[in-house]
Amino acid sequence: MKNTRVLVASRPEGMVTGQNFRVEHSEAPVPADREFLIEVAYLIVTPPLRMWLTSGGLSGKPVPLGAPMRCAGLGRVVESRHPDFPVGQLVTGDMGWQRYVVSDGAAKAPVAKVTAREGLPARTLLHVLGSGGRTAYFGLTEYCKPRLGDTMVISGAAGNVGSILVQLARMQGCRVIGIAGSDRKCNWLTKELGCAGAVNYRNDDLPMRLRQLCPDGIDIFFDNVGGETLDAALGLIAPRARVVLCGATSQYNNDAEWYGPHNYFNLVYKQAEMHGFYIANFAARFDEAVNRLAPLVADGRIKYAEDVLDGLEQAPQALIRTLTGENFGVQLVKVSDAADK
Repeated sequence: MKNTRVLVASRPEGMVTGQNFRVEHSEAPVPADREFLIEVAYLIVTPPLRMWLTSGGLSGKPVPLGAPMRCAGLGRVVESRHPDFPVGQLVTGDMGWQRYVVSDGAAKAPVAKVTAREGLPARTLLHVLGSGGRTAYFGLTEYCKPRLGDTMVISGAAGNVGSILVQLARMQGCRVIGIAGSDRKCNWLTKELGCAGAVNYRNDDLPMRLRQLCPDGIDIFFDNVGGETLDAALGLIAPRARVVLCGATSQYNNDAEWYGPHNYFNLVYKQAEMHGFYIANFAARFDEAVNRLAPLVADGRIKYAEDVLDGLEQAPQALIRTLTGENFGVQLVKVSDAADK
């Protein structure tokens, strides 16, 4: 079997370009004792991947030059010398931008066994039933603490996490305002997902439009964008508001020079609270989130959108699309048909 890998060729200066990567073709790796070979089916490409190219994010260790770009994926075991991972088993984990990867299930390319939910495509295990869904669920229940009638503003509202959170918050009786980067996304938020209003941050005066849509202030702000968007929301928070920091899409291209909000002292004036939130800290409760979300997705109460690029060579373009906001829905790259067998 022939393997294809997309390797990190250089460090980006500012926006990522296709020249920061190169494609390599070679023989597929061979598993040793207590190892197994995975054929990758789908990759989920998200804005935080940008940090793996420079600072390394939380780990502080960027992807080495000449190594495959890191990335979460879904695949199927196609050859095994490990008793716990038989041929045919679906797995998710850090698979990188490559078609085949060898894993031992733990230290070497750690992955977890998963099972597709009846009636739902296996790839939903990467987003609405994966990290995105879990993040929205625990962010809402553990930090947002919604009350009936709360005005909740969500930045990056049309994205993987934001779009799920919009729908969960509405189920809790919140009046939801979404912030997105195009009229198409804003129309989806209001006409399909039920937002009471939406702001196109590219065309609208963001502080003024938020003030119009939130005349009594913002009770909950869930931030996936950071930067000036966070600043604008902090300027409008209501007394005892909850501000939840989940992502910072606007900042990843310059992740060594983060923008600090000028309006942070409003947290003092309004006796509000602001929490950072990292989904890995809830790993022991992941099943709880998926078991609550799966029925809602299956019966259509939670909707999702996917933006799928075909072919591993499209992975760099997928990353660029998420950083510029060009994608509509969860950005996936289809590598093979392995999950559809």
